[in-house]
Amino acid sequence: MFQYAFFKQMQFWHGAENVKLDISTYHWNIHNGLEINKIFNINFTNEVVPRKVSLQYADVGYQLRHRILRRLRGRKHHAYMFWKNIDYNDYKNLDNVYIEGYWNEERYFKDVKDEIRKLYTFRETELSESEQQMLNLISSGASVGIHVRRGDYKKYPDTFPMCSPDYYAKSRDILEARFGNLQYFIFSDEIDWCKNNLDLPYNTVFMENRQRNNAYKDMLLMSRCKHNIIANSTFSWWAAWLNTNAQKMVTYPESALITYKSMPEEWIAV
Repeated sequence: MFQYAFFKQMQFWHGAENVKLDISTYHWNIHNGLEINKIFNINFTNEVVPRKVSLQYADVGYQLRHRILRRLRGRKHHAYMFWKNIDYNDYKNLDNVYIEGYWNEERYFKDVKDEIRKLYTFRETELSESEQQMLNLISSGASVGIHVRRGDYKKYPDTFPMCSPDYYAKSRDILEARFGNLQYFIFSDEIDWCKNNLDLPYNTVFMENRQRNNAYKDMLLMSRCKHNIIANSTFSWWAAWLNTNAQKMVTYPESALITYKSMPEEWIAV
């Protein structure tokens, strides 16, 4: 989602005909693979560069022979650039390059934010009857979406620090000091851990989504909450960012600044 949003920003700067996507490396079945075209009905037809063209610009082939050649000779294409080696102000002047990266900050699509909100519109018609009832409950009350990400993060604790129960308790205190009684909806890949470790009110709702191929529905429901307590995770970042409540309060863990260089100014670090 960050990558596509940045792609739209680059088109804004350089013209749609001059900026194309290379989605050929999305052959991995990680986090359900490439989904934004299906979930948000985005048409890639005129946006994707042919594979043979992208290979002329960069050594990014994923086949075994490509990987062996890179290891033996290093990268041979001078057109290749990695995002962390590019100064933000230089993006407007790039030409004839292949750039790879994540661009996981709001500033990377600041000029096209309204377009991105329209593009990233969930289709509520795909919700089941029980999910629609939950959406109605979330939308009608003083709801707070809490995201707890553990799962794959346990393998990389230094790169992606997990949030402690203390973080969630402090975030609750901040929200309740301003808004009073709230109802909490917990979204997590380890719901049982949440039930055993988080100190939450009796009316907390634990959202049990056992269909991993429908994970986007959790993002949809979180984005409809009035407020958000996010994890160090781009998944809940986008849920909070797509939350259109003008009075929303969003808290994030300070450890997230290991992953991001900056967060939206109005969000609160805990």
